[in-house]
This record gives sequence, C-alpha cells and structure tokens, in this order.
Amino acid sequence: MESDQNTIETDELKPQKRLFSFLLKNKVVPVPEESERKIYPFPTANIFSKIFFWWLFPILNVGYRRTLQPQDFFVLPEEYKVDAFVEKFDACYERELEYSRKKHLQQKCKERGETLETSTVAPDIDLEDYVLSKFSLLFIICVAFKRNLLFSASLSTITAAIVSCTPLILKKLIAYSESKSLDPSLNPAKGVGYAFGVVIFSLVSGITMNHFNYQSLLMAAKVKSSLTHAITRKSFKLSNASKHKFPDSKITSMVTTDLSRIELACAYTPFLLSLPLGIVIIITILVLNIGVAAVVGVVVLLIFLAAVSYSTSQLYRFRTVVSKLTDIRVGLVKELITNLKIIKFYSWEIPYLSNIVKSRSNEIQYILKIQKLRNIIYAVAMSLTGITAMIAFLVMYGIEGATRNASSIFSSVSSFEILSWCMNFIPASISVTADMLMALKRIGLFLSAEEIQPKDNYITRCEAKNPYAIQVTDADFMWESFEDEDEQDNNKEGQASSPDIEMESLDDSNKPSTFQGLKNINLSIAKGEFVVITGSIGTGKSSLLSAIAGIMNCESGLVEINGSLMLCGAPWVQNATIKENITFGAVYDRELYDEVVYACSLQQDLENLPAGDFTEVGERGVTLSGGQKARINLARAVYANKDIILMDDVLSAVDARVGKHMVEQCFLGILKSKTRLLATHQLSLIGSADRIIFMNGDGTIEVGTMESLLRTNDDFRKLTAFSEAEETKVEKSPSKNVEEFDIGEELIPNYKKMTDKIEDIAENKDASKGKLIVNEERAVNRLKGEIYLNYLKFGSGRVTPWGFLLVFGTLLSLSTFCDIFSNTWLSFWISRKFDKSDGFYIAFYVLFNILWVILLTTQFISLITMTTNSSKNLNMMAVKKIMHVPMSFLDTTPMGRILNRFTKDTDALDNEISENLRLFTVSFAKLIGMVILFLVYLPWIALALPVIGILFLLVCNYYQASCREVKRLEAVQRSFVFDNLSESLSGMTTIKTLKSEERFINRGNQRLNTLNEASFLLNAHLRWLAIQLDSVTLVLVLAIALLCVNGVFKLSPATVGLLLTYSLQATGEMSNFFRLFTQVENEFNSAERICHYALKLPQEAAYEHENNAPHREWPQNGEIEFENVSMAYRPGLPMVIRDLSFKVKSSEKIGICGRTGAGKSSIITALYRLSELDQGRIIIDGVDIANIGLRDLRSKLSIIPQDPVLFNGTVRKNLDPFDEHDDAYLWKTLKRAGIFSDEEIAQAAEYNKEENSGAELSKFHLYQNVEDDGANFSLGERQLLAFARALVRDTKILILDEATSSVDYETDSKIQSIIAKEFADCTILCIAHRLKTILSYDRILTLDKGEIKEFGTPVELFNSDGGIFRQMCDKSNIGISDFVL
Repeated sequence: MESDQNTIETDELKPQKRLFSFLLKNKVVPVPEESERKIYPFPTANIFSKIFFWWLFPILNVGYRRTLQPQDFFVLPEEYKVDAFVEKFDACYERELEYSRKKHLQQKCKERGETLETSTVAPDIDLEDYVLSKFSLLFIICVAFKRNLLFSASLSTITAAIVSCTPLILKKLIAYSESKSLDPSLNPAKGVGYAFGVVIFSLVSGITMNHFNYQSLLMAAKVKSSLTHAITRKSFKLSNASKHKFPDSKITSMVTTDLSRIELACAYTPFLLSLPLGIVIIITILVLNIGVAAVVGVVVLLIFLAAVSYSTSQLYRFRTVVSKLTDIRVGLVKELITNLKIIKFYSWEIPYLSNIVKSRSNEIQYILKIQKLRNIIYAVAMSLTGITAMIAFLVMYGIEGATRNASSIFSSVSSFEILSWCMNFIPASISVTADMLMALKRIGLFLSAEEIQPKDNYITRCEAKNPYAIQVTDADFMWESFEDEDEQDNNKEGQASSPDIEMESLDDSNKPSTFQGLKNINLSIAKGEFVVITGSIGTGKSSLLSAIAGIMNCESGLVEINGSLMLCGAPWVQNATIKENITFGAVYDRELYDEVVYACSLQQDLENLPAGDFTEVGERGVTLSGGQKARINLARAVYANKDIILMDDVLSAVDARVGKHMVEQCFLGILKSKTRLLATHQLSLIGSADRIIFMNGDGTIEVGTMESLLRTNDDFRKLTAFSEAEETKVEKSPSKNVEEFDIGEELIPNYKKMTDKIEDIAENKDASKGKLIVNEERAVNRLKGEIYLNYLKFGSGRVTPWGFLLVFGTLLSLSTFCDIFSNTWLSFWISRKFDKSDGFYIAFYVLFNILWVILLTTQFISLITMTTNSSKNLNMMAVKKIMHVPMSFLDTTPMGRILNRFTKDTDALDNEISENLRLFTVSFAKLIGMVILFLVYLPWIALALPVIGILFLLVCNYYQASCREVKRLEAVQRSFVFDNLSESLSGMTTIKTLKSEERFINRGNQRLNTLNEASFLLNAHLRWLAIQLDSVTLVLVLAIALLCVNGVFKLSPATVGLLLTYSLQATGEMSNFFRLFTQVENEFNSAERICHYALKLPQEAAYEHENNAPHREWPQNGEIEFENVSMAYRPGLPMVIRDLSFKVKSSEKIGICGRTGAGKSSIITALYRLSELDQGRIIIDGVDIANIGLRDLRSKLSIIPQDPVLFNGTVRKNLDPFDEHDDAYLWKTLKRAGIFSDEEIAQAAEYNKEENSGAELSKFHLYQNVEDDGANFSLGERQLLAFARALVRDTKILILDEATSSVDYETDSKIQSIIAKEFADCTILCIAHRLKTILSYDRILTLDKGEIKEFGTPVELFNSDGGIFRQMCDKSNIGISDFVL
C-alpha cells in the first residue's frame, strides 16, 4: 500500500513551462527507480560544493525541467536516518533519567531528614510524583546533539564577530571618502582595498550565517524525529491511569503542535549563545566612536530587555492557556472526524459546530493576545536602532555641543543597526524558547507518566509437560480508578478501561449498581480445551478475559499462563489491504492463509470484491460491514497461531450461516488443538463447549458443564430460559446448535473445493481496483492568485481586501519613509544642508523616529489582526465543510491527513505565516526605499540594476521551481507520519496483543526518514538561495563603494556614510526579500491546503431547504415507500441495492433479513441519504426525501446502530449532548429504557455534581464518566445507551441496525418488550441476526445481493414451502407455535 503513496501522475512528468525554459532542451527527465536514487551528497561533497551548496544542482536541474517527485530526493545515509540519532537520544535520556530520579530521591530523603541508605520509604513510592523536568529534557537534547549544537554555535559566533566588526572597516571607508573629498589626488588603492574588505566581510558572514541556519535546522529535524519516536514508543507503555490523563487527542497535539514549536526554537536558540560576544564588540566600537553617550544608548537597550523579559512571562502564561485550548479543539475535531457518521445520523452538525466554534474562538482570543504583544515587542525592537541612536546622538550633542564627523556618526548608526538586529533576535528567540519550554514541560510530563509494570502474580511460561494452559488461583481482580483531571468533568471520578463494569442488566433484582471486580477466582483450563464464558450483560465476561490477558489489575492471588496468548476483542482493522490485516506483519504462509480465510468464512467476500484480498479497507474499516470486520479481526487472531486464544463476542455481528461455519471450521476446526475461551451471549454455542464459565453477577464465577450448571445455578437456568428450547439441550453437534440460518443458495463448500477457489480468486483479481485511499491533493507549480486573494478576503472582513491593502500599504510606506528618512535627515544635519539651527534638525530628527515607532506598531497590529481573522475563518469554514462531506470522502481519506489540516497547517496559519508576512513586507518596503535612495544620489546605479534584477530573477525562478514542490511533498509526507501515529493509537490494544509494537514504531521511523528526505532538502534549498543572492547583491555593494571611494558624484562625506550604511543593509535585505518571498510562498502551502478544505471539498446535498421544508409535525404517520431504488456507495462501484420497491405502512414493524453483505445496512444509508440514489426515490408521508434538507430528514429519524458510538464526557452528554432536555426527562428516559427503577433514580438523582465530586456513581448515572470511544463500557452496554438515546429523540420512525447483537437473550427480550411498549406508535425497520426478535413484527423483508427476495408477514413467509425465510426458520428450529398469531 505504501508504494501507492507516491503514485506519479503522468502530466506531472511532462516538461514544465518555466520563465527560462526556452533556454533548455524540451526533454523528459525520467523518475529514478529506487536502486537508481543517489545518496544525500552533503557529507561527501567537496569543500566548495559544501560552502555554496552546489551539491543541490542535480535536484534543482530536475525540478526546473519537471515537477519533482519523492523518488527524485536523495536517499539519507545511515548517520542521517532516525535510528542513528534515536540511539544517541535514548542513551542520553537513560543517563539523565537515572540521574534526575536519583536526585529526586535524595531530595525526598532530605525532606525527611534521611539519606538514600537510611530511607524508610521504598524508592517506588518516592518516585510516584517524579516528573522529568523541561530543563532535563533540554539537557538531553543538548547532549544528544552536541556536535550539531556546538558546530552551529561556533558558526554563529564567527558570524556575530564578523558582523560586529564590519562598522570598523566601514568607518575607515567613510574616513577615506572624507579625505578624498579634501584631497582629490589621494591614491585610490587604499579606498579600493577598504571597499573590497567590506564586501569580503559581508560574503564570509553571509556564508557562516547560512551554514549556521543549515546546521541548526538539521539539528531541529533530528530533535523532532527523536521526540516523535519517544512519544510513539511511550504511548505503547502507558498504564490505564496515564491513558486517561493523556488521551489520543493530547498525544496527537504534542506530536503536531508542540514538536513544531520545539523545532522552531532549535533553529533560533543556538544563536543566543553568540550574542554576548557581538554585543560586547558593538558597545566597544560605539564608545570609541561617540564616547560616553554610547552608554546611554546601551542603557536604553537594557531597559528594553527588561521589558522584554516581563513580556515573555506574559507570553509564556498565554501560551500555556493556548496549549490547553488547542488540545481541546484538536480533541473535538478528532472526535468529529471519528464519529461523523453518527453525528450525521442524529443531525448534530450545527450544535457540534457551535462547540468547535466556541473552542476555536477561545483559542484565537489568546492567540491574538500573544500576537499583539509579540508584534508590539517586534515593532519597538525594530525601531530601536533609530531610538537608541537618536538618544545617544542627542546626549552627545548635549555634552559636546556639536555633532561628530560623518565616519564616527554613520559607523555608530551601523553599529546601532547591528545592535538592534541583536535586540530583534532576542525577543524572537526568547518567545520561541518560551514556547519550547512549555512544549518540553508537556512532553516531560508525558514521558514521566506511569507505565504498565510487570506483575509478580502474573506468570507466563512455556512448559510442554504442564497439562494446563491457564491457572487462576484465589485471585481478585479490580479495574483501577483515578481522578478525572479534565476540567469539563469537574473532577469527577472515573473508571479506567473497564469494558463491562455495570451490574445492572435490566434486571429487577437487587444487584449492586457498580462493578465490584472479580472475586475469589479459581480456574484451571487444560490445553486444547474449548470454554465458553456467558452471563448477563455487564456481569464481567470481558473483564474475565482481560484479567486472564493481564490487562485487568490482579489485587491478590496468582495467574499462570502456559504458552503464547492472544486476545481477540473489539474489532479493529488497519488502514491497509485485507491481506495485510490478516497477516499483520507475519510471514506470509499461503497454506495457512487459505485455511484461515476458509475457516473465518471470508472467501465469498473476497470473491465479491473486485480486488479480492488486495482491497483496502479504509480507516477503521469504513468499507466493511460489522460482520466482515469481526471476521477479519478473528482471522488475524487465528493467523497469529498462538497457543491460547481469548475471543470476546466475536460472533455477535455475523449471521447464522456464517456463524455456524465459523464454529465448525474455526473454533472446532483449525483451532481445535488450541486453548479457546469464548465470551458470548449466543447460548447455542454452549453445547459445543467442553465447559462453561457462568458470570454470577457479583464478581464470582461458576464453572462446569451445561448439565451441572442447570442443576446448581438458578441464574444460569433463568438466562437459558430466554433462548430457544433446543438451545437448552446438551448437544455436541454444532450443526444442530445454530440459532438461525441466513440467506444463501448453498452452504459453504468443503475446504478442498474452497481453497482451490481462493487461489483462483487471488489470481484473477486486479490489485489496482482495491485502492481506496486516494492520493492527497497536491497543487503543482506556482500558487494560484486565488489563494492569496481568499486569504485576504477572509481576513479583512468588511474592510475588503482592497481596503485592507490600501490601509496597510499606506502604513507600510509611511513607516518605511520615516525609517530611511530619519538617517537621511541625520546626514542633512551633519552636512548642514539647510541654513537652520541645530534645534530645527533635532526636532525633525526626533519626529521621524517617534513616528516610525508609532506607524510600525500600528502596521504590525493591523497585519496580525488580518492574519489571525483569516486563520480563524478559514479553519472554521474547513470544519464546517468537513461536517457536510459525503461519507465517501471519509472512506477514502485517512484521519491523519485530515488532522494535519487542523493541527500543523492551522498552526502555520496561526503563527508562522504572520511572522513571515511581517518580515517580508518590511523587507520589501525597505528594499524599495533603499533603491530609491541609491538612484537619487547615484543615478549610474540604474545601469546596474537591470543586470542585477535579471540575475536575481534567474536565481529565484530556478530555485522556486524545486523548492515549492519540495515543500508540498514535505507536507504530504508529514500526513503519512500523522496517519501512522493515529492508527497506532486507535489500534493500540490489538497491536500490543500481537506484539507488533516494534513494527509500528519502525514503520513510523521509516515515514520519518521519508519526511526528513524532504525536510533536509528544503533546508538546503533555502541556504542555497541565500548564498547565491548574497553573492549577487555584493556586486551592487561593491559598485556603490567604488563609486563613493572614487568621488564620481562629488558626494558629501555624510551622504557617503549614508549610502554605504544602507548598501551594507541592502545585502541582507535583498537576500531576505527573496528568501522571505519563497518562505511566504512555502508557508502559504498550508493556506492552500486549508483553503482547499474550506472552499472545495465535495459536499452533501443541501442541509436545509428553507423553501421546501416539510411542516413541523412531519412525519405524522411514518409511512415509508421505496420506488425502484438503486444505489452505489461511490461512482464506479457496483450497486449495493438494486431496484428496491416496497411500502411500509404507518406504525408498521418491519424486520429485514439477509446474510452479511446482502444490502441490509445499505437501506439505512439510502434512507439517511448518506449516499444519494442512482435511481428511484424514497417517500415518507408523501414527501420525496430527495427534495428536503438533510437536517429536516435526519432529525425526524432515530437509529440504534450496529456499532454504537459513545463520546468522551458523561452519560448525560451522550444522551443529550447539547443540553436540550433537563435531568428529570433524562432520568425518565433511563427508566423507560429499563436501566433504572424508580427507587434507583430517586437515589441517584440526589447526587450533586458540585458537592459530591468524589462520590462513587452507578455505571449509567447521568454524570458517570465515559472514556474515549466508550472504552469503559462493554459493547452491550454501549448498545443500551444508544437505545436510551433513541428514546430521548422520540421520533416517529426508528431504525434498529442489529441493535441487540451484543446483549444477552434476557436483555434482548426485555429490550424487545420495551420497544413494543415505547415505540408502539412508531414505524420500525429492524435489521436483526436473531430471528426471534422479529417473529412478532408485522412483516419481514428478505434481501440477497441488494434485491428483494421475499416480503410478507412472518406467518405467510413461514408457510411458503421452499422459501428462504422458511429455510431459515427450519434451520433455527422455529415452529408455527413461536409466532404471535
């Protein structure tokens, strides 16, 4: 599958039209094969190639001819791969962890007046509150990557020293010009030498600065990869309490947002180490130039630093809040994406959107505060040059009564410019460092989280002579409980990962309302034994399996496991092919594979799929039915070939024919030599079992054969009384113990015949047809203008884009004028251009500098207000579009790809784009101002500008062709990293059970390597551009210097000083301009991707039709009519229902039958319009549902789905997520659902959620905590809550999609009674595996391959000899007496 990720579009390989393409031959450059790819050349390149980054030319050449592909990138050498620097990181981590833990223990002992040797407290207890500090984590990073850090710090120190010394040679050059103006005959050699000296200083400082940036960003990528690896690995080790504290959304937020901030800080922070040297040199030069007045300027800078320090604490506080708000928003978005289908079912889009809007608004409120404060600091820092120079020169004037010569003044101006640059760097570095420390604190807390510890009373061994596979002796098991730290739950106490805790199983008997754990368990299971675990819903069946698997905490006693063990629980499928899901990384054994496919009854499904087992199943198996997911999940467990297999209700979602086959061929066939434990409600299977474990409901168990349990256990007798009469007999023949028989023309053929057929299927399938996940959309070549226009449009609001551009352009022009003209006015003052007093010059000099500060601050705030508004609006539009995408989009798009838009890309819009836009606009305006200044004083420069401009254009066009594609591909590869993380978190239990942690971690490392191939190249591209542009710009600097030295235009020394000062600045500004231009374009890739979601995602039909809405009481009768309905899930796929025509009368109860894949659930899809019809129409109470809004339709339907979804929060939130009903109504609903009695409701309702936050609650209490995905509820319990949710909605039409497949017969019977009572006036469509549940229905609809086979009353169909329904009844031993006549 991963090979498909880089599928190459044909049109992208054609020669691309670039600005200078006419100079090249029109030939296609082939994409290299994997074996042809070149090794990353930087480590082995020659010295000049390294210095000037010429080793990039092979990539640049290809990128200029055609669109780059991932295969064009260099292969990373071993020392550049994740494994290499993870090894270093882990070694440092272990050393620091040992040291800091020891230090923590010493501190604890010191507080008690003890030493480590005399401590009276066990180390484990003292370490319970240990947390790896952010500074320890920072130390680990510094030590692990010390070579990169020291090398980049050395380069930055050299850069700082050279840049700081530049004013000295500039002073000499200006002084020479002064002498030349007085003595024209002066030998020019010295001046020319100074001119070349200035150019060489600038060239060397530019090269060292760019290599510093390259090395620091290289280190940043290594740090990010190492921490991603560490977080992923840690996530596999978290205990239940830690999983509760760090849900998937927080882990995702850390990897996406926090690591991006750490990466940014690694690029900035090393330069802080070199700043002291540069500042000392600059201050020394200033003192030499203007004397004691320089000290005043330095004091101003120190005051500024103090203000920055205070502001940084505010930034840190705001960032802490923003991190929490971002976690909440990401959690909501992830919950939305994961559960979008159920949200559509219940038409919760609008209230759900309002929750996300509220969360995003809170987040943006603080982001805007951060941005405003940060930009005020930046504005003051950038204008600090003028302010400090002004104050220093005024003090000097006050002391000396006159100004000094031009060389001293403009050397000082240049010095203040450099000092200001250092000061500019300080707030930026401190700001990102504060963000980094906040991120490190969160990651340190996560890495210190409690891990699953080996248990002394849980022993695993492999002894061939020991006859027992499982021995449990005097054991008590409890699920851990812990305080819920989530603010939204008001510190209520919750249960951790308890899948079936509730004891209240719709029984009127007095049973405890909360699970008390498993008590005094004694159990011995022999090798090869088949044991069935049964009991009422919530009595602990899943808990017993979890206890045996070592997941549930063993409080006392002993558990001994003899052999390898596999737990097959809730179905989870990987976003891969069916074949990859079954083999799951194990060696492919064709014979075993075919046996497993046959035993798990998957062969017919493979035959029906165009690509067979090469078919991709999609995220969370979205393309599969519940039965298919269950069988693939079981097939994976069987293929793993473990000695002991624990199966948790694996037959609940499959039909009877398939279930019968799986019992015979799987449980009693391919697994016959294995030890098998099956937790189930299907009592038909107990006759096939060697022994039965019955859960008594009070935490105890009773073990025995069926006969013995019927004799000794009243509850067991009561439970079996609800099953079919023949199911209570002890029968060893599984063929007679099938509770129902579903549709099909023939029973499954024998193995020999079937495996031959499987081979034929495999050979005749086209793997390309199985591709479900589409390649991520990726624009090529230049960004379209509409991206920038949309960004402005949604940021400017009522002002309009042109209005904003006018206001911002005016502010930008005026602030730039004040910046440049303040120094120009200073030259006027020095040269006495006007015959005015010093006061005249001083007044305007002060005015220009103060206006500069005011205008610059206003300019920055207007810009970040626009960018923040744009980010907010585009993000919310994207969320709204996601809400209304057709389900086919989610079927073909991985969650990680979508999350990437709402994490990394959103963070880029929130923070990075505004930063780069601010720098770009200032650089652009200043560059224009300097060019105008040069043209005014040196008109001959106009001759050089076209040549320099063409060179710049050539370099930038050549660079952009490759860089923009590298950036886009980096974004795509980043999505794959997030996909792996998301999949690892969602499938954690299955992955750990199959011991596949390392495989997923290694897969993550491989994807990180692929990402780094793009990241390292992008970094190098930026450095290549900067060095080439610096080289071109220095030609202009040299020209200006030579013109000034030779006195061509008879300029005054002050003017020469002014021009030389700005010419040196032009070096940085020109390269900054083009670098920032391409950087802005690169960052706008995130805007492009968000805009695609916000504006171009496919959408469902209209959510609301104001002009065609049905009346409020619709549907009053609940009549449903299908007229020639045909439907496919997506264009190009086969029809799943074909020409269906039937009518359902008002309040009629319709049962729907059919084998897995017959089209039963597709009727629901059509009714809810999750997919639009290809032909025909559906009419409800005379209204064609295609003509009304989706909200009007879906809000009038209720459903209890096959896979009931619970949201993180409380039971109340799951019943009424948007507080549309009061507690009294919800308590009444729980009573109607049979979950609580009047007495229990009266007792539970006394609970005050504010006063009794630590009270122990019953499982279904309104304020009981619900974990992510309802992890602390069993599947049966989740179905009960879904049933209660349907009662809350109180609609005229109810759909039951195999809604009781995971509850026991007693509960099923009670639910059916409640349905008959509570929904007597409702129209019901019920898809059921258990025939008994629909025998009392008015009519039954039988489907096969999407077509109606039979439709009539149960008795009519039963009396139809040879009919499908009659065959099903005969196989289930249902007679005429079972029908309600």
